[in-house]
Amino acid sequence: MNKIEIEQASAASRARILRLLRIHGRLARIDLARLIGLSPATVSSITADLMKDGLVREVPGEEGQAGEGERARGRPKVLIDLVADAACVIAAKISINEIQLALGDFTGAVRAVETMHLGTREIAAEALIERLGEAIADFRARLTRGRGPCLGVGMALQGIVGKSSVLTWSPAFSLRDLPLVDPVAARVGLPVILINDANAIALAIHDRPAYAEIANLGVVMLGAGVGMGLILGGQLYTATSGAAAEFGHTKYHQGGPLCMCGKRGCIESYLADYAIHRDASTLFDLPGGEVQHPSEDQMRSIVARADQGDPRAVELYSQIGRVLGFGLGNLIALVSPDLVIVTGPGVRAWRHIESRMRRGLSDAVIGTLLANTRIEPMSWDEDLVFRGAFGQVLDRQPG
Repeated sequence: MNKIEIEQASAASRARILRLLRIHGRLARIDLARLIGLSPATVSSITADLMKDGLVREVPGEEGQAGEGERARGRPKVLIDLVADAACVIAAKISINEIQLALGDFTGAVRAVETMHLGTREIAAEALIERLGEAIADFRARLTRGRGPCLGVGMALQGIVGKSSVLTWSPAFSLRDLPLVDPVAARVGLPVILINDANAIALAIHDRPAYAEIANLGVVMLGAGVGMGLILGGQLYTATSGAAAEFGHTKYHQGGPLCMCGKRGCIESYLADYAIHRDASTLFDLPGGEVQHPSEDQMRSIVARADQGDPRAVELYSQIGRVLGFGLGNLIALVSPDLVIVTGPGVRAWRHIESRMRRGLSDAVIGTLLANTRIEPMSWDEDLVFRGAFGQVLDRQPG
């Protein structure tokens, strides 16, 4: 190898070690060597350089945490960990009439979240870029002091992201085919990455050690909309157009309710929060508030009625479960993923949805196909859109 190739290989190894620490947490050098496929001596050399750069540090390990090789040689338990404040990242999650900004540290953990109102459906292109740029710049100025350099911004939104830089279509906007990355990057003076929100969730989940080895994984997100991120062969499946794995816009009934995309009968038009709130409002009085983007309190008031045994609410969630079951049946028939995870705020009602969903699956797909795919819920304890957006920025650092 010539000098340039050696430097590139070293930078790639540094980046891989940082990524492994971000995914697994603190690790012994011997375990890093095993995971990355390098010699312990090489890993020791790289981690020494990373420590000099202030990106990692040594920490004492707890009982059973050091690598077997280290215990066998009688060495003290020393682990390598990321320095959380070595750098920071920003995520901007854009949904209907709302922007959420989140600060992440070098480990990818969320440190702060702020929400601002924005009339997304009416805003013009120039005004959108100006407001985004101003909001991100102000957020950065106030919250990144003392946290090391800000490495970039990960922007996530509902809808179709074309060629990772263009807002092709989103239910949050009347705008179409709008370049976002370069104009926002120019305003904030940072690298900017644009990603679909469901893809961000899928990447965040696939990064978890429990799911990292699952080659074919579908992640269905229920919430303000219905999206899916699809991992095939260990890689996020995307299309050149950005319109890939649009689970929410597959059809359940051609003459069904109106979807935010403008068509009728989409899966989303039955399962999204706005659809559930729409249908529930015909059955009983609901707390006032936003109808296109209902609040968590609004949605939980509907779940509470089902918890109390209100037959109208129970039947509503039964219908939702049936639609989800048929949608998942189509996915399994086409792709046969090893695992489908259903997550997002919409899993708040999983206990009322699951049994009817599984009956819908049985009605839609032969048992032989169902036997190849597990379906599991994942509680929405944190907003994984932020985690996925952070990861997109952090993983693109040269190391």
